[in-house]
Amino acid sequence: MLRLPLGRRRAIPFVRHISVLAIGTVLSQVTLVLASVLLARLYMPREFGEFSIALSLAMILAVLATGRLEMAVPLAEDDQEASTVAVTAMLFAILLSLALLALLVGYRLVAGRSWPAFGAGASAWLVPPAVAGLGALAAARNLQSRRELFSRVSFSRVTASLVQSVGQLAASPAGGLGLSAGFVAGTVWNAVSLSRGLRARPLSTWRAAAAKWRRFSLLLMVPSVLNVATVGAVAPAVALLYGVASSGLFTFSTRVLALPAVVIGQAVSGAFFPKVAELERKGQPLAPAMHLAVTGLTMASVPIFGLVLLLGPELFGVVFGDRWRGAGEMSAVLAPWLAVAFVSSPLSTLMTVKNELRRLLVLSLVEASLRLGSLSAGLIDGRAMTGIVAYSVSGCLICLYYVRWSLRLAGSSLRSWLRIVRGYLLVAAVAYPSLLATKGQLPLPWFGSLAAALTLLLLGWAAAWLYRHALVGHPPEPDHDGLGSEPVDQRTAAGSVR
Repeated sequence: MLRLPLGRRRAIPFVRHISVLAIGTVLSQVTLVLASVLLARLYMPREFGEFSIALSLAMILAVLATGRLEMAVPLAEDDQEASTVAVTAMLFAILLSLALLALLVGYRLVAGRSWPAFGAGASAWLVPPAVAGLGALAAARNLQSRRELFSRVSFSRVTASLVQSVGQLAASPAGGLGLSAGFVAGTVWNAVSLSRGLRARPLSTWRAAAAKWRRFSLLLMVPSVLNVATVGAVAPAVALLYGVASSGLFTFSTRVLALPAVVIGQAVSGAFFPKVAELERKGQPLAPAMHLAVTGLTMASVPIFGLVLLLGPELFGVVFGDRWRGAGEMSAVLAPWLAVAFVSSPLSTLMTVKNELRRLLVLSLVEASLRLGSLSAGLIDGRAMTGIVAYSVSGCLICLYYVRWSLRLAGSSLRSWLRIVRGYLLVAAVAYPSLLATKGQLPLPWFGSLAAALTLLLLGWAAAWLYRHALVGHPPEPDHDGLGSEPVDQRTAAGSVR
């Protein structure tokens, strides 16, 4: 009987899981992007700003609602405990959303007006169901990923994107409220479809699960809230500093640029977290899986976000209309940060697996201060773009640090990993600044052709590397001079980690 090499047997299931998640995510995100082309012509930047503020508040509150118990699902000792933890997180999210709704109704009755919610407008009323949906979805998705039911996760994501897109298009007369209503409909649909088959647990089991993972939850919750508030849900801060319209442009640009991050990054994260948790439980080395993930993400992110860096304003103007050209300018500025974040975000789960929560808490406080401080830099000259540039630069530095930390936790180092991709990064480091220097001097068709050629070249390089190392089963390992592929002694590498 023909037997595959061990490296290939380990690599193929991991890549297959990523592929299943990526296919479903591609379909869902293509649906959302196509809908965005129409939504950009039905909604104004201010209405997107109101929606982004409501969504940001819901994302922050959803982290508080679940207490990050959903992150304990892949770490649970057995499937029964994992199911109990997931159901407990869902229950917490629903209870907090009901309390929040009661608070909004009480404020309305006492004050005689709706809570302003940082400029969210009428969309504030949809924050409570969004909190319940986001919290339940996070728990259910982690549980299904632990069970390796990735096809169910993908199918649910596709149908949810259809529900969201149709809802937002149909509710366009309602303004920002219509965007929020469509999002809530899609999120709740996704959560309910992934929660089918879960059994209700006695109240005592919920208490036991919350008690067992209480310390884990408390240590992880603060960094998670700060990360969401300064990265994924930064719209309220942008609105407070530069106005709701600027918040709308910022949100629209990140919404479009989230496509590759969601398609590939979330697929890798969904398969990577259970994988490294399993390797850690079995005491197996993490460096090969880490090298595979970091290199693949890097080689995918450079051409994708490099194209936005070169042609962001032009692409947004053509696809979405001139009113969104400002969002394209912001996207070009944010592209370097998003490229590095594309690599670092899926790796952040390793800190949870390695129980580095105390250090993560301290770093999250420093990170939040740096991000918000840099974002406010635009107040110096009164220009929002100045703050966006500073925010992007600080984001690059923070994400690079997290990549370095992740590699060290896995028993490797940034220097060792750079030997694997030095040729690829050298080409990119020379090509992109050279092209940017010619922008405005070359005719736009010529410049666009050169940008497209560079993108295709780097994507082809990435595809060839993925086939060689991930599919054929030759894990990328540098030797001491960086020219060969001799495996690193994992015991020696792990001993260097502090």
